[in-house]
Amino acid sequence: YLNNIPEYKEFYLSKISTLKELNGFLAISESAKREGIKYLDIDPDKIFNISSACDIEIFNQELKGTKNQDKYILYTGAADPRKNLRRLVQAYSLLSTKVMRKYKLVLAGGFQEQEIILINQWIHEYAIPHGLVSLKGYVSDEELASLYRNCDLFIFPSLHEGFGLPALEAISCGAVVIGSNSTSVPEVIKEPEALFNPRDVEEIAELIEKALTDRDFQKKLKDNAITRSSSFSWDISARKSISAFIKLINDDNKIKSHSIKRKISEESDLDKLIR
Repeated sequence: YLNNIPEYKEFYLSKISTLKELNGFLAISESAKREGIKYLDIDPDKIFNISSACDIEIFNQELKGTKNQDKYILYTGAADPRKNLRRLVQAYSLLSTKVMRKYKLVLAGGFQEQEIILINQWIHEYAIPHGLVSLKGYVSDEELASLYRNCDLFIFPSLHEGFGLPALEAISCGAVVIGSNSTSVPEVIKEPEALFNPRDVEEIAELIEKALTDRDFQKKLKDNAITRSSSFSWDISARKSISAFIKLINDDNKIKSHSIKRKISEESDLDKLIR
């Protein structure tokens, strides 16, 4: 990202420099917290994982409505390289003919023209029959929630995430969800059997096939969705934030108190010397 646009690189490095002057940090995942400590040299006592959440007024499984007759695998998000879309398309091409014919691959997101051209090139390169990959483009939150609720499988193959909001949205809508074992995604999905190596196309394809054909596995992932969705809320993040604020303030007060006491002690010693 930094090599293509010099202005962006300058802005980004300036932002990093400013971050180092701050007193405390709230991270949206344990993965992001670890990266802050590792790459920005942030004091571990000054950075706190407050997690994240989604809008449960929109993303929930209570408003199912009429089940769409179309069967499909869903991906939603961007199409930049870290999202790993190429490997997803390639993995889809490795599915058995029976499964591929039964389940379309639906890609939803505000894809740019050049990204759409690339995706179509991959479809051609991997010899996927016409009409089995559908590009929805941008959809509203309400349309997206409906896609989550009606999909047979949601897949999140990202190489790197700060949190992984689409996975949580899908889980909150009761979808069967699988995703990469990279960075923060496992924190959202949690279930080890639902995770794959995002760089291994065959492993991705095998887990897609299993999630679509193994009824017991499907039930396990649906049950997991119910458990995981209750683990995230803005109330939880708010409480974690308040705890972080209190600790930072208390620590800062201790430092100031210690500094004042030391100053008084030094002034007292100096006064004695003068006398």
